[in-house]
Amino acid sequence: MNMIMIENPNTKEVVVLDKRIKEGWEGLTFPGGKVENFESYGESVIREAKEETDLDIKGIEYVGMISWIYEKNGLNKDLGLLYKTNNYKGELNPHNREGELFWKKYDEFKLMKGKSASMNDILTIYDGKYHEIVMDLVHGEIKRY
Repeated sequence: MNMIMIENPNTKEVVVLDKRIKEGWEGLTFPGGKVENFESYGESVIREAKEETDLDIKGIEYVGMISWIYEKNGLNKDLGLLYKTNNYKGELNPHNREGELFWKKYDEFKLMKGKSASMNDILTIYDGKYHEIVMDLVHGEIKRY
């Protein structure tokens, strides 16, 4: 999986997705999604940003990763690579198949209620406090590096 924080360099606002459709990911988050077969993580985040926002992004910067260990028909581990950019073209489409999109000052977004389940932990990576977080849902542990 991937996630991208798209920032307007002039206003310091970021694109926020109020995700309402993806079970388990409901709430306020950044755009992102799954990596398709034969697609790199970088290619996938650029594609997902376009599909979800209508923005053409470039100059993506890798900032860290988060993984989730959980049991569902056996032991599973999902990996999410996190990116950011302030280099984009186009106009944000506020309507998306997964919810509504809007611009919000980053510091204000961090204080908002209703973020998706892992978003507060993900924001610590975007803030540079950590580079990797492992959410061990089997043992109820969170490891931060």
